[in-house]
Amino acid sequence: MHVLMVEDDEDLATSLAHLFRAGGFEASMVATGQAAITAIEDSPPDLLILDLTLPDMDGVEVCQVLRTLGYNGGLVIMSARSDELDVVAGLDAGADDYLVKPCSIAELQSRVRSVLRRVHRTYDASAQGLADKPVLEVVDHHITFDGEEITTRGREFDVLSLLIAQRGRVVMRETLMDKVWGTDWEGSPMVLSAAIGRIRGRLDAVGASEQVENVRGVGFRLSSSD
Repeated sequence: MHVLMVEDDEDLATSLAHLFRAGGFEASMVATGQAAITAIEDSPPDLLILDLTLPDMDGVEVCQVLRTLGYNGGLVIMSARSDELDVVAGLDAGADDYLVKPCSIAELQSRVRSVLRRVHRTYDASAQGLADKPVLEVVDHHITFDGEEITTRGREFDVLSLLIAQRGRVVMRETLMDKVWGTDWEGSPMVLSAAIGRIRGRLDAVGASEQVENVRGVGFRLSSSD
């Protein structure tokens, strides 16, 4: 598996590269946002470790561009910027996780394992009994509505896939967190609410007849909006 470090601190980037190589990964480094975009267009890595403070562009913008270009690999922001607004902006831009520097090697490894589980997880969902009208479907690792693909970023795909697989049933918040972010997740639980908000926007954009319903204090359910 290939990990790309987008980090202008050469010493830190080199240390991270050594760490990943010792764990059996292929690791490479770039120091600018544009170099990261070019590298991913040429040969997408399985995982990206992204700093926010880069010499040519903000890391949040890099994240947005990469997801817009269709990059669906793991994306972990690792930044010294610890303000909650920065965290929310990074997650809303499509990052799978956000770590604040300095962080321990153990924490980094745990978060990376969780993200890589998402990258290699697939869900099989059917729409049996609903063939008489357009519904959300998971087809070849893409989510579609009435034949139109819905662009989902990072863990949005996993959350929506689980809701589709359990359509009509309430899926508990704890279940979604455990299955999508992993039982060892130590980050903020607000990542789920942020993902749900983005999913609702994407469903509205294609005029989907199903929406994500908030079952107060319990979880979420995919139900018809008709």
